[in-house]
Amino acid sequence: MNLCKNCGVELDINMNYCPLCGQKSTQSDSLFSDKKPEKKEFKAINEPYNLNELSASQKRKVFWELSAIILASSVVVSFIIDLIISKEINWSKYPITIGIFLFINISLISFIPKKIFILLSGSFISTSLFLIILDLYIHNLGWGFKLGIPIIFFIYLIVFFLTVVVKKSRQKGINLIAYFLIAAGIMGLCIEGILSLHLLNRFELRWSIILLVSLLSASGILLFIHYRLKKATDLKRFFHI
Repeated sequence: MNLCKNCGVELDINMNYCPLCGQKSTQSDSLFSDKKPEKKEFKAINEPYNLNELSASQKRKVFWELSAIILASSVVVSFIIDLIISKEINWSKYPITIGIFLFINISLISFIPKKIFILLSGSFISTSLFLIILDLYIHNLGWGFKLGIPIIFFIYLIVFFLTVVVKKSRQKGINLIAYFLIAAGIMGLCIEGILSLHLLNRFELRWSIILLVSLLSASGILLFIHYRLKKATDLKRFFHI
């Protein structure tokens, strides 16, 4: 049981400070004891909260709460101003939509940061809906549905595979730069291919091929240096140099 050493209030296991008196909490050994904590005279403690002492999950929760308050305030203020000036929902629908989109993505990042597939899938769906809603606002299902969604699909797909490759890398160094350059080259191919299909009604690649070849060359050099240095390090350990 986690108890406040100042006022004896029972605290949640994730609480680092007592919500009643502000005293820093300590883990009590009374979990296996029947001895009740001694009641002390209540004394307010003006000890400041230290953000660095919070756990990673607690920091994400604080970030989510602050973001929710800021976004909700912005949405409400925009709605009230628009209602007072225009007597209807006019321009405020844009900040409201953006606020909801940001809130969904911040929630995904805050609560499921390690589940990359679910995180990226949820973000892709919310982004796609965001683009479709913007198209509906201007009464034209054009660039968002035909151009924006395909581009962000390949972007999220490349980011997912890049994340997997980075996580599976045993040694992380300049090889990560090479992976990012390769991903950027592939992304260029996808973007030019989608743009050519949308604008020219045919699949055509020009500048993206030059970009990919250049980035692959630079990536090859970086990977060679990385694994050559790794081999040299292993030899030094073997010969105890």
